[in-house]
Amino acid sequence: MIEAWIDSAPARAKLAQWRHAFAARLAGVFADGAAALLERARAKLSGSVLASRSGRLRASLRAEVTSNAGGFAALVWSDGSVPYARIQEYGGRIAVPEIRAVEAKALAFAYGGRLVFARMTRAHTVDIPERSFLRSALAEFAPAFTDAIAKVADGA
Repeated sequence: MIEAWIDSAPARAKLAQWRHAFAARLAGVFADGAAALLERARAKLSGSVLASRSGRLRASLRAEVTSNAGGFAALVWSDGSVPYARIQEYGGRIAVPEIRAVEAKALAFAYGGRLVFARMTRAHTVDIPERSFLRSALAEFAPAFTDAIAKVADGA
């Protein structure tokens, strides 16, 4: 009988080293991707999808990369400090209640490009169209991000 013993410790050490290097390269791709996606979404809030009035919505966008045993995730979101972020992204309908002038004789607001004065406004609904800045940025960015991940997987 012939016995052969192979010490697998060096091979396992090399595989662990490769695994850590691969994970580090992949983490870098996800970090770069999250930053690029964040900038793309912010650019959409600078006029291409939605004109900036105060910059609060653009400033509320955040990016983060998380990892666990299952892999990595690149997250881009609005931090919740701007209550109108969701309706701008998805669109929707707002119910506006009746409004009466309380401290003054009349309400003043812009309507049809001119200043209008009224003692009250009746209850009505306002339809806000979808102005996707996050999902559209992701749709545009996804092919480049997928390619970057594939290059890491291919060892490039």
